[in-house]
Amino acid sequence: MAGRAPARAFTLIELLAVIAVLTILVSLLLPSIGAAQALARRSQTRLQFSRWSAALELYRQEYGCYPTLGTDGKVATAADALRFVRTLSGRNPDGTPVADPVDLNGNVKRIAFCVFVPADFFDPSGPVGSVDYSGDELLCDAFGNIEIGILIDRTGDGIVKPGDDGPVAAVRSAAGGAAFAPSRVDLPTTGVRSGVLFFSAGRGAVSGDLVLSWK
Repeated sequence: MAGRAPARAFTLIELLAVIAVLTILVSLLLPSIGAAQALARRSQTRLQFSRWSAALELYRQEYGCYPTLGTDGKVATAADALRFVRTLSGRNPDGTPVADPVDLNGNVKRIAFCVFVPADFFDPSGPVGSVDYSGDELLCDAFGNIEIGILIDRTGDGIVKPGDDGPVAAVRSAAGGAAFAPSRVDLPTTGVRSGVLFFSAGRGAVSGDLVLSWK
């Protein structure tokens, strides 16, 4: 019985060619994967903004006005985040009752207008993906941005216009760098028909990366 022919091995040139092809394919796929991830995060952020806007509308319907939230037109500190959560959920971030009614920011009935989840927070003292609710949590969007801009219709005409709630804040991305604010093209001088608007820096590379609740 004749012996089997020896198996043919890859030559060095063939192996290098395969590696080169794989490298090219990976380099072509990576931008697409990054773009898909950014799109998913934008969608998740817009869903967050929708939940928070709906909660503020329910607050207004219950109490007749919008609450005061954040500092200088944005939520950006642990104190801002705590006030935001207590106002819209009627409880502390960990679900415990708020001891001092003053800290409820007008939500004296302790109504849960919004349910907050771990994905709504960034915990600077804990590991990535965990929230220990120790009091230093920061509100964040799906990109990890902790500066969330808020514009509220304070005139009661159902339209948010530049200047209604003070100057439009500039927000930075989680990576830092330049701060961006919606331009007049994004927020027309005639305003946007809404009661509450939110925005964040998104990926934050350019102003076009801004995530706007009204677009």
